[in-house]
Amino acid sequence: MKDSATKCYIIMRDGYGWNLYQNHNIKMWFFGCQHSNNINNMMGVVSSMSPKTSIDNEVLDWISNISGHFSVVVETSSWALSVVDKICTVPVFMVKFKNSVFISNHAPVLKEKCMIGCDNLDKFAGLEIAMSGFTIGNKTLYHNLESLESGECMLFSNSSVHKRYYYTYSPWKVNYKNNSHLKEVFTTNLIRELMDLKNSVNGRQIVIPLSAGNDSRLIASGLKNLGVENVVCFSYGRKGNFETPISKNIAKKLGYKWLHLPVNIKEKRIFFKSDVYRKYVEDFESYNSVPNTQEIYEIFLLKENPMIDAAAVIVNGNSGDFISGGHIPLVDNKEKAGISRWNLYLDKHYSSWEVLRTKSSDFYIVSELNKVLLSRSIVPINLKEYSYSIMECLECVGRQSKLVIRQQRAYDYFGYEWRLPLWSDRMLNFWEGVPYEYKIRQKLYIDTICENNWGDVWLDIKVNNKTINPYFLRWVRIFFKIILSVAGRKKWHRFEKNAFEYFMHPSYALTVIPYFRVLFNRNGYRNAKSWLSYKMLKDNGLEGFSWVKKIFNHR
Repeated sequence: MKDSATKCYIIMRDGYGWNLYQNHNIKMWFFGCQHSNNINNMMGVVSSMSPKTSIDNEVLDWISNISGHFSVVVETSSWALSVVDKICTVPVFMVKFKNSVFISNHAPVLKEKCMIGCDNLDKFAGLEIAMSGFTIGNKTLYHNLESLESGECMLFSNSSVHKRYYYTYSPWKVNYKNNSHLKEVFTTNLIRELMDLKNSVNGRQIVIPLSAGNDSRLIASGLKNLGVENVVCFSYGRKGNFETPISKNIAKKLGYKWLHLPVNIKEKRIFFKSDVYRKYVEDFESYNSVPNTQEIYEIFLLKENPMIDAAAVIVNGNSGDFISGGHIPLVDNKEKAGISRWNLYLDKHYSSWEVLRTKSSDFYIVSELNKVLLSRSIVPINLKEYSYSIMECLECVGRQSKLVIRQQRAYDYFGYEWRLPLWSDRMLNFWEGVPYEYKIRQKLYIDTICENNWGDVWLDIKVNNKTINPYFLRWVRIFFKIILSVAGRKKWHRFEKNAFEYFMHPSYALTVIPYFRVLFNRNGYRNAKSWLSYKMLKDNGLEGFSWVKKIFNHR
């Protein structure tokens, strides 16, 4: 894509992992960790590049040689380039204003500099955020303010803006190998990725948020298999949550240090009202996604723990469940492919509020998702056979790269480096070639890690052994279930969610909002993300949901 502009201004915020490197008339702002390259080499290549008039092979080759997860902005005397990695772990933003282009790693800076206000609100982007927690495509909550998408680069040269997707996750590129061969390749890739991790931290402490699931357990056991000893595992959550004892057992069997960060409902509510949390939201505001609050309080606690080194590197299991096929909907009857796939996709990713799931909203979301496919030159000719992979692609460039990946911002905020070995180029390349029959229900993934049984923590320690806690709620829940049984299952489940989930969530995620707002809500919230989107939209001038009906009436 090419647009005209006369000047380019780069306004970068220092800190939070970004560093500036200069060489004569070249400036390069870089975020990331290089496994096979170094900054001097990267600067040298940029210095030797011919004058740019388009995103040519020279630029694409340079991007392909940047390893790991990164974002980079380059400014020379004649052109400027900005790039985000394949899953957009660190966002970059752009505004076209008064015939000029402004680029930054901090969206609020551009909003203020380019005088973007309430008159520029994009209410359809607001609907996307309300329904899912993130926007579709390069949109933000404000017109003209855009974000680079996963696998995208932007070049400013000769008074023109050129944008190009250099990568799109494409799980229809199926490589029909037999099961044993795929297991062998997967294992080899895992070992290589964890070796890169081991080498990149160079002896520093590795900290793993260890849950009761597969992904973080895979990281911990894989490092143990490679002989890495300087590892601390931690678990968090309310008293009696099912994650903690499983996490403790895994760490103990691996011989790793372990700590528990207890979450108290009162203290977590206080945290969500604190200046620390307010600054976190402001400093990482993107206007294209709600803040990811999954570990922000817990990393706040971790920062104060003497067991954790200041130079520690945090490694989580993001996002092994998705990439290995865990989010592929089960559609046994192949004739149900096509539109039923869309329904399943909307049910999973665009149902933050039941009240917003209308025919008009659904039609709009599907049309916007199809625009994403077209913008990346994806034409699902054989939709019946590959519809699951189209949905995987859309989730990767949407929910995963805009919402889930924002969990890393908590680490940035408190000054920790991080790694994402399960999101590496190797993992992307491998999993996009795995056939459907080995991805559904994560068959290949689970079979392989259980057969490898690294650290001997896979066959006798349960995965996600969920129970209802706190204990007293079991009896209260049963009491109300009996009383409300005459109202029907649907009304009972809505009451149960509104009344009890606030106290039952393993880490009290709903404390981001007052309890009585949840208890008396009738719009059908889904989870904490629903309330985060509600608050984000309210803070930007879109309170309630009455405006949603109006945007369709005036469309």
